[in-house]
Amino acid sequence: MSTETVTVSKRGYIVLPAHIRRELNIKPGSRMLIHRKNNQLTLEAVPSFTQKLSGITQKTIGDTPEKVDEFIDNSRRDRADD
Repeated sequence: MSTETVTVSKRGYIVLPAHIRRELNIKPGSRMLIHRKNNQLTLEAVPSFTQKLSGITQKTIGDTPEKVDEFIDNSRRDRADD
């Protein structure tokens, strides 16, 4: 486990270092869980629903979140056309 120092802004914001965001694939809008145990805070990235699906449906729907999103969008369009 590595340790980084960050600064808390007046509004309570912290900025995650860019290398950590890249390593964990954290993008704008990514959801995070914050765990508090006594005086310790831990952040955990929450994978999106389509990220989870892309692992489960690798051989059928798509192997990336983008392909899963595309499949879902196309299915919705097909149903709307009926």
